[in-house]
Amino acid sequence: MHKLAAVVDRLSAFILDMDGVLYIGDTPIEGAAEAVERLRAMGKKLVFSTNNSAYTRSAYVRKLARMGIAARESEVVTSAHVTSLYLRRRAPRARIHVIGEPGLKQELRRAGLELLADDRAAEATHVVVGMDRTLNYERLTAGLRALLAGAELIATNVDGAYPTETGLCPGAGAMVGALTGASGKRPRVVIGKPSQHMIKFLLDLLGSMPSETAIVGDRLDTDVRAGKRAGLTTILVLSGVSTEGDVRRVRGTRMAPDFVIPNIKHLVVSR
Repeated sequence: MHKLAAVVDRLSAFILDMDGVLYIGDTPIEGAAEAVERLRAMGKKLVFSTNNSAYTRSAYVRKLARMGIAARESEVVTSAHVTSLYLRRRAPRARIHVIGEPGLKQELRRAGLELLADDRAAEATHVVVGMDRTLNYERLTAGLRALLAGAELIATNVDGAYPTETGLCPGAGAMVGALTGASGKRPRVVIGKPSQHMIKFLLDLLGSMPSETAIVGDRLDTDVRAGKRAGLTTILVLSGVSTEGDVRRVRGTRMAPDFVIPNIKHLVVSR
C-alpha cells in the first residue's frame, strides 16, 4: 500500500470506471464517494468513464449524485457519447439503425445524426450497437437486414457482461455477437475500452499525459488492457467483474495490472 500511496501522490489524473468501481447497479460501493472526495481534495483531475451506452451523460451525473458523488457532465464519458462524436466526424450524413437503449439514441441525435426506424433499416449506412435490454427478434432481424444491405457495423463496446446486484448480465458484446454470427460481419470499429478511441478522448479531456494518468477499473480485458496499451498506470479493483483467479492467470504477463486492490476506498485508505 505504501508503494501505491506514493504513485497516487505522483499522478495528476485518474480515469475512474463506474460500473463495478463506484457502484453495482444502483448500489454504491462502500467508500466510493469518500475516495472520490479525497482525490479531489488532493487536487487530482478526474474523469468518470463507462463502456455502458444505455444512459446519457446527464443521467450518469444524476446517478452519481444520488450516491453522494459530485460530477459535472463534462467529466462523464460514455461509449455512447464517444461513438456519436466519432460518427459526426467520420460520417456526418450517416443513416443509422440503432440496437441500443434511449441513452445511446439521445447521444446520437444530439450529435445531429439521423436515426432510422426498424422498418427502414435496409436504408441504413451504419448499424450502431450497444447494450439493449429490450432487444427482440424483430429488431435483431432489422439489424441483420441492414448489414446484409451493406451497412457498416459499429460497436459502442464489446463487453460480454456487466455486473448487477444479482450477478452478471449480458452486455453489448452479446448483441454484437448475435449480429456478427448472423451476418458474418465483424465491427468496423469498436469505440469503448480497450479501444484507443476511448482512451485518446479521455486523455485529451483531462489534458494529461499517459505517464501522469491512472485508470481504475474492474475488468482486465477492458480497463487494464486499455491502460497497458496506452502506457497508463493500471489499478484493478476486485469489486466488479474480474476476480483474484483472473489476476493469478495474468500474473507475470504484459496484461498484469500494476496494482490490485479490493475496492476503490483502498486507493486512499492509507492516508
